[in-house]
Amino acid sequence: MNSASSVFLFVIIAWGLTSTEVAIAQSAGHQVGLVSSEQIIEHDRIFRIYMDRYEPNEEAVTYLSTQKDSLTLYVFFGNWCRESKKYIPGLMKSLQAAGSELIEARYIGVDVQKKNPKKFLNKFDIKYIPTVVVLKGNIEIGRIVEKPEQPIETDLVQILKRHQ
Repeated sequence: MNSASSVFLFVIIAWGLTSTEVAIAQSAGHQVGLVSSEQIIEHDRIFRIYMDRYEPNEEAVTYLSTQKDSLTLYVFFGNWCRESKKYIPGLMKSLQAAGSELIEARYIGVDVQKKNPKKFLNKFDIKYIPTVVVLKGNIEIGRIVEKPEQPIETDLVQILKRHQ
């Protein structure tokens, strides 16, 4: 092997190692998979700050607290996602304020490439983050995708009212 080939091989190997380190660094620190609301706010202080500052719509919270049907919310978010940090803390605080045992929120952290966790992303055909999938029983009755049109809890109530 001549010196030019050796240099070329060295550059390729060094680039490969650097690319691997970048990929690891990009995924490091992000929550991926099923996590609790407590884990989210412990992991990322921005979520805690936004949650503490958020003032939920009182009418929406009252409606959610008197909800009679069992609901499951699949909340797809990313710690890396600006919209997740902006809107998901408001949803978390609104659900906490409503205190309904009939509403279960399952928070699913998604990686930067939006490829993991595959099981959940494929099941719900998730393309954008954040996305809140609302299920009544096992039937999807609505979604809030990326940005809510109103405060997020109000958008949630609108979905519920359409499917009473």
